[in-house]
This record gives sequence, structure tokens and C-alpha cells, in this order.
Amino acid sequence: MKRTFFGLLALLLLLLGTTWVLSETVRGDDMAPSIMTGDRVWSVPSDKISAGDVVILADPLDSSSMILRRVLAIGGQSISFKENAIRVDKRRLRAKAMGDMGAYLVTKETLWAKKPDVGIEWLVRHQAAPSSLWSADPVEVPDGHVFLLADDRDHAMDSRWWGPVRTQHIRSVVRGRYGGAHTWRSKWEWMVGGPLLGE
Repeated sequence: MKRTFFGLLALLLLLLGTTWVLSETVRGDDMAPSIMTGDRVWSVPSDKISAGDVVILADPLDSSSMILRRVLAIGGQSISFKENAIRVDKRRLRAKAMGDMGAYLVTKETLWAKKPDVGIEWLVRHQAAPSSLWSADPVEVPDGHVFLLADDRDHAMDSRWWGPVRTQHIRSVVRGRYGGAHTWRSKWEWMVGGPLLGE
């Protein structure tokens, strides 16, 4: 009787998990080198969006296509760029050069955190030559919106072109990734953003 109960409970949890957790294979390198073509990602619908989270949403330029982007600022915050330095509410995102990856320079960005917590990290890439330096006046993100960036900063479109995106357009938040390892990432990654933005 006990074994049957636990078997049914496990089956129920599995069914709930498969209907709640979304699994997809990535096509395109807009989020390289953190998430690359062929990677498998698992996401969950959520209205709890944190700094650094990767989200899945309909492409603002083609609603039939789903894309991945990283959340950098939410409603009530401002974001600005000056020669690849990103500031959210005047706090600079930490960046450390990691090395070359083909025609790209790879940088590790670290989201600040209050001590003793360690900020979460992710990889971005910039075209090596000719080098590109982004500069823009601060953007005020309206309530109910997020400012999204691609990890491939030179070959993918994001909120630098679209402007802030309504949170209602976000379908799910990526929580896991599996794919080939490279110099700066392992095969598996549990992906959780930082503290909820605005906290």
C-alpha cells in the first residue's frame, strides 16, 4: 500500500513537472557564450523576475519567434551604457576580461550583491575587431517593463533598439541549461538571478 502511494505521488509530481516546466532546444547564438545553439534549456512561468535572469519572450519584431534575453533593469530603474560599462541606477556592473573565443572577446559580468553574498555571473561577448564601444544616455524603465540585453552584445537585437519590454510579454524564466562545455562554462548550469530587482 505504501509503495503504491509513493509511486502514485511520484507519477503525479512528474506529470505536474512536465506540464509546468518547459524544455526547449536553443537555435541561434544571441545569448552566446552563456547559452549556445544546440543547448537544452528548462524554464518555468513566473512573475518573479530577478536581476540577471534569462527570460523567454516573443521577439518584439516577429511575434511568431521566441527568443532569450537577460534582464538588466525593471520598472522604476534607469540603465545607461558608456564604452561597454553598464550602470543600473548609477551602480556599475562589474566586468572582467576572460579571453578570446574566435573573432570575439569574452567578458564575465558580475551582478553586484550585498556582502557576504557573491553576485551572480554570466558571460558576454563583443566583436574583437573592429571593436565596438556602446554609449547611450540613461533610459528610464517604466513600471511593468524590463530592459533586456543579449549576451552577444554586437550581433543581436535587444532593448537598446526596442526600448523597455512589457513584463506581460515574458513567457517564462530559464532555470536550467545543458550543452557542450567550453573554456568558461560547464555542461550543466542551474540558472538563478540575483535578488529581486527593486528589493
